[in-house]
Amino acid sequence: MKRPRKVLLLGAGGMGMAPLALYLRGAGVRVEAFDHKFREPLRTELENAGVKILHEPEAILTPDCVVRSSAIPADDPMVSEWVNADVPVYKRGEFLSSLFSRKRVIAVVGSHGKTSVAGRIAWALERLNFPCSYLVGAQFIDSILPSGKFQKSPWVLLEVDESDGTIDGFSPNITVALNCDWDHVDRYENKESFLHTLKSLFERTKNHIVCQDCAPLNSIAQNLSDKQTVFFSPASNPHDFTEANERAVRSVIGVLNLSVQDLDFEEFPGIQRRQATLFDDGNRWVVEDYAHHPTEIRSFLDLRRKMEPSRSMKVIFQPHRYSRTESLAAGFAEELAHADQLFLLPTYSAFEKFDQRGSVEALTGYLPPRLRGSTKIYDDFGDLRRSLHRKNIEKLKDQVLFVGAGDIEHWAHAFSAWEHSGEDKHKAFGLYLENRLSTGTILNGYHPLGSMTTMGVGGNARWYAEPANAEDLRSLVEACKLFELPRSMMGRGSNLIVPDDGFGGLVLRLRGKFWNTIELRSENSLVVGAGAKLNDICKFACGQGLQGFEFLEGIPGTLGGALRMNAGAMGWETFDLVDWVSFLLPNGKIQEIPGSELEVGYRYCKEAYEGIALRAKLKSEGRAKHQEIRKVIDSLAQARRKTQPREASSGCVFRNPNEHSAGWLIDQSGLKGEKVGGATVSDMHANFILNRGDATATEVIKLILKVRERVQKSHGLTLEPEVNVLGKSWEQYLS
Repeated sequence: MKRPRKVLLLGAGGMGMAPLALYLRGAGVRVEAFDHKFREPLRTELENAGVKILHEPEAILTPDCVVRSSAIPADDPMVSEWVNADVPVYKRGEFLSSLFSRKRVIAVVGSHGKTSVAGRIAWALERLNFPCSYLVGAQFIDSILPSGKFQKSPWVLLEVDESDGTIDGFSPNITVALNCDWDHVDRYENKESFLHTLKSLFERTKNHIVCQDCAPLNSIAQNLSDKQTVFFSPASNPHDFTEANERAVRSVIGVLNLSVQDLDFEEFPGIQRRQATLFDDGNRWVVEDYAHHPTEIRSFLDLRRKMEPSRSMKVIFQPHRYSRTESLAAGFAEELAHADQLFLLPTYSAFEKFDQRGSVEALTGYLPPRLRGSTKIYDDFGDLRRSLHRKNIEKLKDQVLFVGAGDIEHWAHAFSAWEHSGEDKHKAFGLYLENRLSTGTILNGYHPLGSMTTMGVGGNARWYAEPANAEDLRSLVEACKLFELPRSMMGRGSNLIVPDDGFGGLVLRLRGKFWNTIELRSENSLVVGAGAKLNDICKFACGQGLQGFEFLEGIPGTLGGALRMNAGAMGWETFDLVDWVSFLLPNGKIQEIPGSELEVGYRYCKEAYEGIALRAKLKSEGRAKHQEIRKVIDSLAQARRKTQPREASSGCVFRNPNEHSAGWLIDQSGLKGEKVGGATVSDMHANFILNRGDATATEVIKLILKVRERVQKSHGLTLEPEVNVLGKSWEQYLS
């Protein structure tokens, strides 16, 4: 493969791909990266390194090649697009084997411990000033090193993954084989088939084989007389991975003719999610570990029991992949049986399709009677947290162990935040989000909201955030779910009344460059961020000669709010323009949904109420000269000025019934000029309630109820409010 100058990475937020992005940027390659689930602080680390983070899987510049993670199948539309364009597409492992074919590769292989050992070797070589590029599949604790690094050196260190078959493309100079347990059962029928793969790798190894001195690895290494084989002894306790990993590192250092005497392994800070202590107050320890194989679980639980033999051991386990869970269910249950209490989470699918045979329920039948009746499966963090609540803290000493390789880390860190906070959910919410949001995100407590609305009334939000990007938005939404805090979206604050007592949860506002983008996508369409102002969209379309956007002029809102309310004026509605909308859905996924498939009605869009609109593609009605479009805008603006007040208001208060307009009904009921405190029914348009400068939210709401009651008595029609009350339902006021 010719050295690429431009590379597109798909699935770049995973810890297999992110180190590659860092390496390539260090080597001077232009890297564009897309993932539906970038996380902080990794996203910022990539951006700071010069990686271009894409909002959509569409490259800015045509790449020389595309690299996809194993989680993205070959038939994914993101991949097919490039295949059809004759741009080479590689799986990550294929790309690495080709990219490093002329490098002196140190390949770390095995069923367990690859990341821990690769991280230790990278750290050791840095300490010994031995120049070597590396890719490590996790972040270092305290970020003492990046997970991927390019150096001008013939040497490169990486983990070679056996799970997707790309191991067969590598011919390392040094192979470091840690162990050979049967895993990745979807690819290997049994342990022997995996050993055959390792034997082939040993045969292709150019110089040294460094492997654990155990019978299976001995059997495939002993006949390779042309290789220099170095065996490292297993740990005194066969389940002590930490000791075995250190011995492996010492052996590699020796093969490179470096002095291990200059290293103090006690100074190694560790790798995230590997036996990481998240909380310890003397009574309770909270620890997380990446263990997702029976052997790894045995090692971790053995270690914890020896470290704290008198503490009750509570284990929360999340299986990883349906195929592994189905095949190794008995082994998982055998090792988990060492827990004093066991709590289970649903199987993390990774990229596998749902398979009932590999669901977490498959484990429960193998559990001993002691645990079988008491073990529950949790799909709600709050339920789990309450089950782990300490009632007699002065007497109870326990260790709470979060085990698994899926998304269990979020629950582990949320639980530790809860413990650190003294069970104060607001404090825990803030602690959990530390280091999970980019520096561009604003997160404040007790933030005033009244001045941020067009009505100009109301109290504070307990929490207020302006996420810098979609990843931070997702983290904020997830935190609300974890800590059972209500949340609400806020655009420009039109069509909204904030109660005087404020809002007890999180108010989210999409502001800033990421959300305000307006781009010409094709000759007759725009792609617009949900935070873009409607009048800015109108102006941009006018400048491009696009018709159909004129009615947006004068609507005081953002696209996100307009999509949620299907806002309209002068006979047009927002969804008359929509081609597709990208949503953050309640399940945490981002999905692009065609406008024709959305459930839309008068001042309503179901998907925008249940999820959060991120951006949309808006189509025009055709093209015209700028001057002609400007005339239409000016005429609509003139009509609006003649019929609608300019004072502070929330826009039209009531929906229009089928029989008559709400404004006509209110006018005919003699309510123009009606007041409650500083709130007044407009003399110009009776469906507007104005804040003359000193109104309160309570007064505005009382006037709304008064108008509704009067129209009901005079015309027998019930007006339904169109304006929203933040955090509350009108049923609370109308009943």
